[in-house]
Amino acid sequence: MSDECKGLTAIITGAGAGGARVASIGEAVAILLARRGASICVADINENAAIATVDAIRQEGGDAFYVAADLSCEEECRREIDACDERWGRLDILVNNLGVLVGAVAGQEAGDDWDKAMTINVKTPLILFRAALPLMKNGGSVVNVSTTAIETPSASAVYGASKAALEGLTYHIAQQYGPDGVRCNAVRPGEAWTAVVDRFCKDEAVAEKVRAERRSRTALLIDGDAWDLAEMIAFLAGPKSKWVTGQVITVDGGGGLLRPSDQWTKHHSYWRAKK
Repeated sequence: MSDECKGLTAIITGAGAGGARVASIGEAVAILLARRGASICVADINENAAIATVDAIRQEGGDAFYVAADLSCEEECRREIDACDERWGRLDILVNNLGVLVGAVAGQEAGDDWDKAMTINVKTPLILFRAALPLMKNGGSVVNVSTTAIETPSASAVYGASKAALEGLTYHIAQQYGPDGVRCNAVRPGEAWTAVVDRFCKDEAVAEKVRAERRSRTALLIDGDAWDLAEMIAFLAGPKSKWVTGQVITVDGGGGLLRPSDQWTKHHSYWRAKK
């Protein structure tokens, strides 16, 4: 525990617990900010997952509550912010972690994939910011969670496109609301081992194979997890980054330094053989 964020209030979307084995990104961010003294609102559509994160924070002596809401709905977004207003009368930190991965290669998407991705990945963060802005009377920090799929080939055209739009929104908010003391930054997570990935790899042998493949696509050749991502998000959310705004920061173990797709593995195999 530290006092770095003492007295600050924060809402983290998609912050429900990821499960017993692996933390979700939002869960890790909520716990880290609480450990640093912030009061937390856990936002998640899954009430049980939200309760689990709140319980974890309270067990460590932190202050947290939750609101279960479907943030694809504008009214639910407003209800989320209203709950913070009623409890605290202000809001210092907004972490737009909630996102949805849908779609396929361009031209092969399902009918509603574009609408779904653009709503949750772009419109929802904008609505939440708009509702939260009046509560940021003394300034505030907004952190948007993007993706490295913008820079490297992705199987989903709409996912990368929607996150690119979110980064555009990040720059706009930073520029337009900087004079009001509001900072806005984004984090691009790489292939970290998070709860979302873990749910698809329940078999331990399969999980280790996937882990090895993902490690091979990083310069550091080590695993990253939700806590590694949460450290950067929490830093940008807190006061130690008071002179940082309008930045998009990649946290990927150096994956972006290597060539895309199958060239990653070839890169490491070649250089390991030469040593």
